[in-house]
Amino acid sequence: MWPLLNLPDFSTQTPNAIALDLDETTLNSKGQLDNRTHVALHAIYELGIPIIIATSRPERVLPALVGNDILRISSLVQMNGTVACGRAGLNGNLKINIDLDDARKCWDLAEKYAPWAHRTLEVDGTQFAVNNEDMIEELWAFDQTTSPTVISFEKAMKIGPAKISINGINRNLEPLAIKLDQELSNKTIVFRAASELFLNVVPIEATKSKAAACLLKSARISLADVLSFGDDFVDIDLIQDSGWSVAVENAIPEIKSIAKYRTASNDDNGVAIVLERLVFALS
Repeated sequence: MWPLLNLPDFSTQTPNAIALDLDETTLNSKGQLDNRTHVALHAIYELGIPIIIATSRPERVLPALVGNDILRISSLVQMNGTVACGRAGLNGNLKINIDLDDARKCWDLAEKYAPWAHRTLEVDGTQFAVNNEDMIEELWAFDQTTSPTVISFEKAMKIGPAKISINGINRNLEPLAIKLDQELSNKTIVFRAASELFLNVVPIEATKSKAAACLLKSARISLADVLSFGDDFVDIDLIQDSGWSVAVENAIPEIKSIAKYRTASNDDNGVAIVLERLVFALS
């Protein structure tokens, strides 16, 4: 049965920028960018509307997920808003580091309470440290055209880490998440994803909406004029702060309850449906 949609009406007013979460929002459940969405994004770019990819992922995996052509026409907010870079009509850069004491404590607690889990200490989306170098390409890199820049934990700490990612390898990480919530300082927050199979540990001051606003400032665009899409806890700030917020049908209830609009699921071209309406309104 087709879900009840609540799509934005662009007949009298339109947004000035687009901000897109990737996993389970713009990408389908196989982690792929459908051709319909690919075409819609290029159409948006041709209309001169800035596009921001706002993802929990590091930059190094994105060519394999969305393609270099989409990256060339998009600005990037990566790793939960800890790192941002303006491109294709937007300018500016942002980097927010995780508290070093919390980073070390998180790393040690993960080793104690979930030693099987794969984790990365992310620096800038390219450089990262790992606890297990097995399956680096499959789990963390994806881009087969370049070699991942794996560095030591201590070197990453010295450069300045932005985020810790923990992959439970299909095992629930909620007990570890609870322990991290208890032990880490109020400078750091733990985000659950994919039903507690993944954890993203980031500085509490880093958010997708704050990073997007930093880039949009160069074009004098406010978040009130942004059309955003999201599905999970890490998207709550972006959905709350955007003037045009859209939840995909497969979004968690917390996202659906605050989004102004609702589109079809990520497997039913939900993002493309909305973008096509915007292209039609502006063409």
